[in-house]
Amino acid sequence: MQYVLVDLADREKFYPFSYTHSIAHLRIGIYSIQERWEQYLKVECGIFTTPYLQKLYSNNSFLENTEPAIFINATCVPDDHLVAQIIALKEGEKLISTSGKWIATHSCERAFEKILLANFAPLNFDNAHFINDAIDLLQWHPILIEQDFKFVKKAKSASIDASNKVVAPENIFVESGAQIHCANLNASTGPIYIGKDALIMEGASIRGPFVLGEKGVVKMNASIYGSTTVGPYCLAGGEIKNSILLGFSNKGHEGYLGDSIIGHWCNIGAGTCNSNIKNTAGKVQMWNEAKQIWEIVGQKMGMLMGDYSRFAIQSSINTGSYVGVSANIFGNGLLPKYLPNFTWGIVSGYQFNKAIDDINNWKKLKGFEITPEEKQVLAYLHKKLPSHHSSF
Repeated sequence: MQYVLVDLADREKFYPFSYTHSIAHLRIGIYSIQERWEQYLKVECGIFTTPYLQKLYSNNSFLENTEPAIFINATCVPDDHLVAQIIALKEGEKLISTSGKWIATHSCERAFEKILLANFAPLNFDNAHFINDAIDLLQWHPILIEQDFKFVKKAKSASIDASNKVVAPENIFVESGAQIHCANLNASTGPIYIGKDALIMEGASIRGPFVLGEKGVVKMNASIYGSTTVGPYCLAGGEIKNSILLGFSNKGHEGYLGDSIIGHWCNIGAGTCNSNIKNTAGKVQMWNEAKQIWEIVGQKMGMLMGDYSRFAIQSSINTGSYVGVSANIFGNGLLPKYLPNFTWGIVSGYQFNKAIDDINNWKKLKGFEITPEEKQVLAYLHKKLPSHHSSF
């Protein structure tokens, strides 16, 4: 049976990250959404997303045939009971939540509108949970770290060097090849997961829940509070709290990062800090890219930073900032709260070829190169999604 994660209905709610990736590719905790479903289903899942992103994903065989497949809402959070209900679906059946939100369909159809239809009356599932939007990733973050930790604990952890100060070692899992020396690891407040070939340098202090992805690095004397995920190939330094670095990004120097989500291939310059609470302790407003409006998002919110974007050294990032894709940001004083795709400085105008060259330079630092498929995605965004001008 083929299982396919679908993000077509909710993509706009996850901007800026869903501009350049399927929602299923976003990492929350130890796993991406796709990887988590694969843990539950015990089989590789395909991804069905918008056409300009589809070529990024190699497991597209379901598009080339009309064999029945089970299509699953990528924003739905799996658990054992839900997965059992999905696996039990017969061809032509559809599972929805009690609120009427689509969960899954067993179908030979390939058009999304037809997948949402069913030959029989829909089946209801009472306890379905969904990740509602990009900001909601932070709310689900500690829950999913705990959930993911149950899977990794089925294997045996590598030993922890005696030079480290460890609290609640039973809540710490270390993959092979990871190096940790003279660090403080406190897992009494939540699990700590250290990925394959990752490095935690001397003097780093970490409180769970915390995830460090494969080949990620935590620098000397870093202070990291839960719930935080530092994704694969990321570099983390300074002070970090309740944040997600999705992958391949750098926050390598002194400065504060809090209540924020950082996309792939981003860089935060030395001394850069973000605000996560207003001086008045009042409600934070943030730009909603899909609705093109400012919305209240709570009392605490740092920033959402899209893929391939960068802040210069000593940048001051405002409370509730929205940063688009491929923005090269620099400027004096407190920066604008809305920085759209392809920003140069604090205004529109990052030339496409220059942006591609700069992205490739950053990728080469980690031993990678920009792919033709990535270039096509960025070309589409540069052409089809003009920058919006908004101030706050």
